[in-house]
Amino acid sequence: MASRAEAFWIDVDHDREMASDGVSRFGHYVRARADDFREAWEWEESRTAQFAAMAWRVATGPIMAPGYIRFHPRLLSARTEVNDWDGSLVGITTLVTPWPQALACSREWRAGEWWRDWPTEPNVGPDTVRYLDPSGEELSRGERFLMASATLAFPLPAQPLPPLPTELPTELAAVARAYIKVLVAEMNRIVFPLIATVERS
Repeated sequence: MASRAEAFWIDVDHDREMASDGVSRFGHYVRARADDFREAWEWEESRTAQFAAMAWRVATGPIMAPGYIRFHPRLLSARTEVNDWDGSLVGITTLVTPWPQALACSREWRAGEWWRDWPTEPNVGPDTVRYLDPSGEELSRGERFLMASATLAFPLPAQPLPPLPTELPTELAAVARAYIKVLVAEMNRIVFPLIATVERS
């Protein structure tokens, strides 16, 4: 399946074209949630992680749909969270995978039934396909699906993230955009090699 060589990317053109202020749709969403961002300053030890997690949350669905951050079609979900153990930042993603070898190589578990992989549909744009849940119609016809996926959980380094000022910045949207740029790069560095490996399988 041919698709772009990134797990995540920032859709700058769409963000600008759809902006109510003619500048940035993401910026509008950030400013509208200034109080949510302000909560990061209540956590001195984890302020950077709190701000980063909030910026990612605003930049993705369901808050922004379509998101400021776009995902590779194999990614079912991707989020950043604050580690409740030490206040660090973590990434959690779920991606579509082929069937595990033990299941793919065996027919015994199928009991003579035909099992399908993930339903897909062609997609317009940089991605060639979308992975879907089975429809009610398909299930009503007795069709069976084995939809394999893998969930990744990993630490994200804080060092590349820009330092935050001592209080909520006036240029909040600019700071959030800077954070998103770093987060997308770090998430790509960790996640895309797995996607590339799956795509080659």
